[in-house]
Amino acid sequence: MKKQYFYNNINNFNNLTIKIIISEMLSYKSLLLTLFFITFSLFTKSQNPKREMRGVWVATVKNLDWPSAPGLSTPLQEQEIDKILTDIKSLGFNAVFLQVRPSSDAFYNSTMEPWSKYLTGKQGDAPKPYYDPLKYWIEAAKELGIEVHAWINPFRLTTNLEEELTPYHPLLKHPEWIIEYRDGLLLNPGIPEVTEYINRVIAEITINYDIAGIHMDDYFYPYPDKNIEFPDSVSYSQYCDTSIFKTTAQWRRDNVNRTVESIYKTIKRVKPWVSFGISPFGVWRNVADDPNGSNTTAGITNYDSLNADILIWLQNGWVDYIAPQIYWYMEHPVASFRELSVWWNKNSFNTPVYPGLSIYKIGVGKPEWDNPSETPNQIKLGRELNSINGNLFFRYAFLKRDLLGLQDSLKQKYYSSPALTPTINGNVSIPPLSVTRVKACYKRLKWKVRKEDMENIKFFVVYSYSKDEEFDANDTEQIFSITGNLTIPLLVRNRNRQKRYFRVSAVDKYGNEGEVSKEVD
Repeated sequence: MKKQYFYNNINNFNNLTIKIIISEMLSYKSLLLTLFFITFSLFTKSQNPKREMRGVWVATVKNLDWPSAPGLSTPLQEQEIDKILTDIKSLGFNAVFLQVRPSSDAFYNSTMEPWSKYLTGKQGDAPKPYYDPLKYWIEAAKELGIEVHAWINPFRLTTNLEEELTPYHPLLKHPEWIIEYRDGLLLNPGIPEVTEYINRVIAEITINYDIAGIHMDDYFYPYPDKNIEFPDSVSYSQYCDTSIFKTTAQWRRDNVNRTVESIYKTIKRVKPWVSFGISPFGVWRNVADDPNGSNTTAGITNYDSLNADILIWLQNGWVDYIAPQIYWYMEHPVASFRELSVWWNKNSFNTPVYPGLSIYKIGVGKPEWDNPSETPNQIKLGRELNSINGNLFFRYAFLKRDLLGLQDSLKQKYYSSPALTPTINGNVSIPPLSVTRVKACYKRLKWKVRKEDMENIKFFVVYSYSKDEEFDANDTEQIFSITGNLTIPLLVRNRNRQKRYFRVSAVDKYGNEGEVSKEVD
């Protein structure tokens, strides 16, 4: 298998383990060789957590990651999906954050918004031959034990002013909702009907698709241009209660707060196990502007520049996780990855934190990013902090280029064993699920669950261990596979031909693991 039993359990020095080690040592021709392997294992034993978010952003806007070009045939789009999922599975990732609504358009079958031009080449045209891309992503990912989170951009309508909207785009019926700013069109966050519309869009996705989560990035109010004022004075005059909000900035922050709160409640009302998370800019506020801020000197901050008061969302429990885009190197003088990781960990209000990692900067000729240990050190730092429970990598396309050995480091060390994602909604769960009739035959492992339980199951965890190992569900080296299927091939790497035992458990939609089955061989 992955390693012989004493590679996995050498740190558990109980009497049984000592007896096993002695027995194995006597069977070796060379005592010295055995001692070498034991010593080696002491320093190489996997410390990977059993639960950790290992996500990858897959951007569809401007065909950055997928599909590789607009208007590809359905078979080619499906081939690219399969390739992406296979690639990230091989690296140890367990979640895809797929951009399904880049610009008030859809990569799914929507009754509200048109098909994306990045999918078919022309906004409003359906894929040919017809298929539902999001459904395909979800079903293909589930087989591999990978979650799909639907990434949306709530307020963006176009990425430039020349972009044509299909004549029957529903938002053209509401020109009063639309604001032109810099080089694109946006929906106005200050109009209550806009928030209601976005909630209907999110409800449609959540109801119709077996997604793991709804995800939003850092685009609420746009990144500011100091020479251009955001033109929302009319809506401010119409909707702002000046007895409560003394400045435009206060009102704008409240608009974003109301949007976040309402989206969270919409999702939980429809499917409480679906997570809701946001990936904001990496700095909330600088300490010079707020004693609660981070020890940074960033020129842009969420609170002051983007009108996003993230600490309010965390305090009120309006997000299931936060994924700050900490796109700086470890000791950056303006915004240190180390400082910001510690700050977000401290200010998480017990909400899981998944820092965004900027793998796109690796190997671009800057000395700090030419250090092959930079990103591994960022992963290691997160594992030392209680509220940091994983990472999101920006983005898939950069995983295909030379990252100074990062891919090998993930496969061989940091993501060498499969991991479940963190649970959703704390201790909320579906009644415990059980697996029955586990059988190993014809080089396949099969099992069954009650028919009524299937709709509540996210994944199955398959454990494998040798006859000389004691089963331990917390030993990540014993996790053989995480899958959405009821069967898997047993193409195990059993180099010493030891007899293997298997157990299977079911994971519910909230991420809670049920009772582990009895062992079979």
